[in-house]
Amino acid sequence: MGWRVGLLVAWAGYAQVRGFLWEGGQPLSGQRVWWAGTTMGTLTDSAGGFSLGWPPQWPAWLRTDASPDSLTLSGPPEAPVVWDLRSPVTRLPTQVIAEEGPAVKLSPREPQAIQTWSRQALTAAPCCNLSEAFEGTALVDASYSDGGLGLRQLRLLGFEPAHSPLSYENKPLSMGLYRPWAAAFLPALWVQSLAVAKGVGSVQSGYDGAAGQIQVQYLSPEEETHTIEAFARSTGELLLASRWQGRLSRAWAYTALTNAGGTPWQTSFLQDHNGDGFLDVPLYQHAHALGKLYRRDSTGGLTEVEVEGLWDYRWGGQVTFRRPAQIATLQAWGTYQEAAWVQASARRGWVFSEGRGLSWLAQARLWDSQLQAGFNRYGARQPLLWSQLLYRQPLGDTRWLLQLGVEGRGAYYAESLQTWHGYDTTWRRPEGILGGLAELTLTPTPLLSVVVGSRIDWHSYWGWQAVPRLHVRWQYAAAGALRLSGGRAWRVPDPLAETFPFLFSSRLWKMHFPGWPAVEESWSYGFFWQQSFSVGGGMLRLSADGVQAHLRRALLWDIERPGQIQVFSADRPVLHQTLYGEVQYELPDRLRISFSYKHQEVWWPLSPGRVFRPLLPRDRAVFWASWLTLSRRWQADAIVSWTGPQRLPATWESPQVSYTPAYAILTLQLTHRIDQWEIQLAGENLNNFRQSLPVRGAEAPFAPTFDAALVWGPIMGRMGSLTLRYTW
Repeated sequence: MGWRVGLLVAWAGYAQVRGFLWEGGQPLSGQRVWWAGTTMGTLTDSAGGFSLGWPPQWPAWLRTDASPDSLTLSGPPEAPVVWDLRSPVTRLPTQVIAEEGPAVKLSPREPQAIQTWSRQALTAAPCCNLSEAFEGTALVDASYSDGGLGLRQLRLLGFEPAHSPLSYENKPLSMGLYRPWAAAFLPALWVQSLAVAKGVGSVQSGYDGAAGQIQVQYLSPEEETHTIEAFARSTGELLLASRWQGRLSRAWAYTALTNAGGTPWQTSFLQDHNGDGFLDVPLYQHAHALGKLYRRDSTGGLTEVEVEGLWDYRWGGQVTFRRPAQIATLQAWGTYQEAAWVQASARRGWVFSEGRGLSWLAQARLWDSQLQAGFNRYGARQPLLWSQLLYRQPLGDTRWLLQLGVEGRGAYYAESLQTWHGYDTTWRRPEGILGGLAELTLTPTPLLSVVVGSRIDWHSYWGWQAVPRLHVRWQYAAAGALRLSGGRAWRVPDPLAETFPFLFSSRLWKMHFPGWPAVEESWSYGFFWQQSFSVGGGMLRLSADGVQAHLRRALLWDIERPGQIQVFSADRPVLHQTLYGEVQYELPDRLRISFSYKHQEVWWPLSPGRVFRPLLPRDRAVFWASWLTLSRRWQADAIVSWTGPQRLPATWESPQVSYTPAYAILTLQLTHRIDQWEIQLAGENLNNFRQSLPVRGAEAPFAPTFDAALVWGPIMGRMGSLTLRYTW
């Protein structure tokens, strides 16, 4: 009898569960599969196959990085397990946004290097809008651009914000004059996941985007859940957001999203930590709502209608500033902006036999804003229409895929600028763009894919513009891939909208544009490498990226002379070079550690000659550690971000070029989940680092030496926040 027991134990030690991981019938390679609650895991091969030893006990649950769901096995299977994932996924030919997965994921299967962020990653740091969601990575910067209204814009791989367009569900968001505020006005609660596409993107995403694209996926209307979220920060900021999802009938689903709040208290104690008499953060009142109706038919086609609107009023300046009349009487220096935005969009999709499909997207919006900073005034109003029609057709079998499209855009620009020294300019221009695109995807084997795309657009002022692009992916191992990308991008800059943060100063303005701004074109190239290893029961993921772009007629601003700003199109090429690396180690369901580092070289031709781009760090690094209990009830996140020195142009106080000190910021957050509640307590900038002299000439704000636009670090010191989230 003893030898039988020994034989049984020995056999159990070698017993294996074999299976295949698929997604919609297609194999998923290079994905981690493990038994929940254990360190027993492996990677799927090129056919999606995997083999695991028996779990410690039955029933057992299989988990994978590719899905938030698990597969339950009540006992040893008699045949290979086939796990076909069919979670809701929004697909673009070169982009995938999964419903949820690991906190940060980089798939080796996509032609373009795309890093997806789940909701768990987006809420790992105090975050009430998208511009605050990237604290845990050096890939995207979101620093303040001024000391007045506290505008934060996203810089992908160190490029300018305009070089990495923001879109949601395949529709443009940061388009036109609304671009500077697109990320700051997008509530974090509305976002299910996002994808950061590194390097020049697909021609379907547009003719711009030299650095890449950030694609946001809103919460799915097919989930019948409701959430209310309350957010409070020690600066006096209060926000209340909600999401309501359900069904009106068996065919139609709906989503209603709201976000409202502001800063009801204005005191030196809450908002003036450095004691210079100026508010360290802007105060505001804000309301934002979105409604969506959604229907999916039996063939897989869909119909979607969406309406969205927001109103925002914010102000800053001296602590004593309360109303605009105080500016005219020189009682207090202040700045304020009132903005409104309405948008309606529609989507219709048809699915035919043999993999063919047709989709139509349309969008109409109106943006209106009025801003005053001291005696400087800027007004902007823009109606805009956009539409795209795409057709998808496999050629022969699924190894060849052709996509054809037509896209059109019409807008009217109405801008005005009046400065304190009498500079007055008004821009009135209609714009029409119509173009066609074609993209061919070749996948001869699961290990190699090539995407060749081209589009040609006609601009109502600048005429024809061609955009060729190429993406190549070589998956040299089950968990390793190398990608190459290259192509052209172009755009017509918006000089006033892209430089208005310098209105928060007494600088003398000069715009060097006799008519339309010149077309800014770029040729961008990049390599993107990733590799994963199983180490110590966890997964070690390595990635390295390099991007280089040559820009012609780039929109630049020159603030090298104290008290002046000149905005112009460069007559010499501008070179952007960025190296980015990231190391991640993850123990499933327990611990995730990441370290990311970015080095960038951006040289501008300005009045002193060729100089490094002002107010941009050459080096940046971020360390992020996240710990999660097996019950998933407790989660702790620690983020340390380090920013290197930045070039500071000459000022009235310092007539020589100087460099800011390097600094680090510590952020801690503790999350507790119990039943339907989620509670988050966070501390930001716990080491209390603050920029010295964020407002220059604060003692005489109406004098020519005043400048609140040279912001290179945090203005507000140590902060605390509390988030309460209830879902049912």
